[in-house]
Amino acid sequence: MSLEETLKKWDEARAKLDILEEKLKKYKVIVSKEMNSKNIDKLSVGGYTVSRRRNTRTYITKDSVPANIWKEYSTRCSYDAFFLVKNK
Repeated sequence: MSLEETLKKWDEARAKLDILEEKLKKYKVIVSKEMNSKNIDKLSVGGYTVSRRRNTRTYITKDSVPANIWKEYSTRCSYDAFFLVKNK
């Protein structure tokens, strides 16, 4: 396979991935709304169970800073992580 063919296939795969990521995002929003309405973080329906866990990330834009600077200026970012399991 030539480099041009490889790049073309990469571009095609990236386009397919973008479409699939949008679909996944849509499904997560639907499930998240259902979980929020029931005030739950784990949901089982049919042969599937989905759980939601809140992840938090702390970061700062500078590479290396003293601990007191980190505590004062770090930013926290929280996001939901979903885990889908097909029940046995």
